[in-house]
Amino acid sequence: MTLTETFRTRLARTDSETLRGSGPEADELRRELLTGSRIAVVEPGYESKRFIYDRARALGVELVFVGNEGSWARRLVDEGGAACYLPAVTSGNPDRAASSILTALGDQAGLLDGVVTFWEDAVPATARAAAALGLPGAPPDSADSARSKLRTLQASRDAGLPTPRFVHLDDAAMLPEAAEHVGFPAVIKPVFGAEALGCLRVDELGSLEAGYKRVAALITPELNPIFEQGRDLLLEEYLDGREFDVDILLSDGKCVFSAVSENSPTEEPYFVETGMHSPSAYPEQRLREMTDLCVATALALGFTNSVLHAEAKYTSLGPRILELNGRLAGGVITEIHRLVTGVDLIEQQLLLALGLPAAPTPHPQPAAGCATIFLHASRSGRLAHTRFLDHLGADPSVIQNEIIVEAGEPVTAAADGFPSVIAELTVTAPSAQEARAKVQALVDALEIPYTD
Repeated sequence: MTLTETFRTRLARTDSETLRGSGPEADELRRELLTGSRIAVVEPGYESKRFIYDRARALGVELVFVGNEGSWARRLVDEGGAACYLPAVTSGNPDRAASSILTALGDQAGLLDGVVTFWEDAVPATARAAAALGLPGAPPDSADSARSKLRTLQASRDAGLPTPRFVHLDDAAMLPEAAEHVGFPAVIKPVFGAEALGCLRVDELGSLEAGYKRVAALITPELNPIFEQGRDLLLEEYLDGREFDVDILLSDGKCVFSAVSENSPTEEPYFVETGMHSPSAYPEQRLREMTDLCVATALALGFTNSVLHAEAKYTSLGPRILELNGRLAGGVITEIHRLVTGVDLIEQQLLLALGLPAAPTPHPQPAAGCATIFLHASRSGRLAHTRFLDHLGADPSVIQNEIIVEAGEPVTAAADGFPSVIAELTVTAPSAQEARAKVQALVDALEIPYTD
């Protein structure tokens, strides 16, 4: 009997009413079904995502990795953390990438119970691979719509949801007409971008024309392979107000869990993240309005069973969505939610990958507070070394101290261009206020070793 047959046999013998319920008995039943399942992970991503795969292993899931040839994740096979590693092209054109994934899987495909990705670039290809294999997953059209900021905005507008004004920029000749429709201030952004790459605030027509040339020249696959999916640009209405990350869990078309993190003001004109904290002290009604808008946008895109990560603002005119990502939140956000709410979104994502319902039971009140600071380069140059966070390794309140750049790698300060994020630091404390104070004190005490 294959692993897939084993999982399906156990599933067929399971009481469906209990499986779809909530509470300890239902949670335990779903965990039992996870144990021994076999799930393919498309493109394991950065080594900082290892905690996801360690968690999957702790839940008893056998992983099959499909990704780029030189990935660090090959080590997990040697360490017993995965069954095998299969090389494939997973980014770029999603149809070609899906074909590469399916070819790499070969005979392994028949042994799979699910397929998933935690890597933004691979979301459309993974959706196609899951559909081709007859396994649970987001509809390919939904995955494509979330990957494209243009299609997300169009779906939001067509569903009658409050949507920022926008224009798809075909070429520089249409900038005056686009500016007249959108107004100033405005934001130039890539249709297929990520992590604010290429986002730029402009305040008048002259800066729009200069900014268009600058951004168009910047967003190349050499900067980030994600731009292999397209280098189109948008001009979008600038939104005032506070920015939030909204994570939602859809099961059978219903939002069964959500969590909101409040972002620190971004560094304009580039919109690079500076920090975040959870839980937010923002009015509960406004947090609910933002969450409802994100859920409505996800449903308008056709998602029904997914863990999704959205970015939104509560503006002077009410909530507005910035983007919707068709995958689990990146970085340490999932660990923040686990500490604050008690809900493990990694576990929930794995359940959905198997076609199992999700029905988490969060804490009635926040169990902790967490805060993150993204360290930007304070000057352009290079880092002499990357050991400046090593002394925090023994601090139990520090749940993330990650260096983003390599020693000797050029970094850019905001005064000289799109700023470099050189490190991320996250702490936990009894409350968000205490966590924010703690992480700021740690950052203030750092000495960043620059060299020319």
